[in-house]
Amino acid sequence: MTGSGKERPRALAETMSLLWASHSRAIGRTGMSINDFVDAGISLAQQDGVAALSVRNIASRLGVRAMAMYTVVPSKQTLIALMVDKAYRGLYPDGSEPNPMDWRAGMRDVARANLALHNAHPWLHELMPVRSPMGPYEARKHELELRVVDKIGLTDFEMDQSLALVRTHVIHSSRIDSQLLKEREESGLDDSEWWLEAMPVLERVYDPRRFPLIVRVGTAANAERDEEFWGQEIFEFGLERILDGIASVIATRDPK
Repeated sequence: MTGSGKERPRALAETMSLLWASHSRAIGRTGMSINDFVDAGISLAQQDGVAALSVRNIASRLGVRAMAMYTVVPSKQTLIALMVDKAYRGLYPDGSEPNPMDWRAGMRDVARANLALHNAHPWLHELMPVRSPMGPYEARKHELELRVVDKIGLTDFEMDQSLALVRTHVIHSSRIDSQLLKEREESGLDDSEWWLEAMPVLERVYDPRRFPLIVRVGTAANAERDEEFWGQEIFEFGLERILDGIASVIATRDPK
């Protein structure tokens, strides 16, 4: 959305107000609600990807004129904020909240739940804003996740940054998973087939006398991963090193 510096804060405030408003009430002559447009946007992004997410395509899916959306949701950016927030709705069903009694176990719960969410909704990491307006579903998610690292020896700032670090690892992992899935579909080759085709060339160009570490480490890593380029083992390894880092911060605290 473009406009003067005075218009942008008002647009942000309007988006934040809509995030916390009722989304089921019909608005305007179309009889459509905010939920109708949000659900259509999510369905479109899920099925056809972020590139297909346009006001025209959303309206077409609902059988209304393109301009009708603006009587319900003021901008595409507001719609995206609503879509992102709704994606978080079912992240932690009652009884499946992250473990608040053991912070390492709880952070593993957080990381794995978020990875599953992003892998199920690959459009999410492309659309989620860095400066999130944080609607009600994201607020619940954030509150539950903060409980995991509360009163374990971190400052409030460190609590926030620890969660941000884990979420960044999740997003990076999900992006790689998404890209790998796309490459496998486009090439028609799974990872073992990719290696089978690439290996004769690699063995010819990677002279072990010139690239001894690449050959040694690459061979060992490929064998350990069972020829997968990326997988749960790599995600878990990175997660554990992040948790080790958080533990080292806690360990420096005066136990008074």
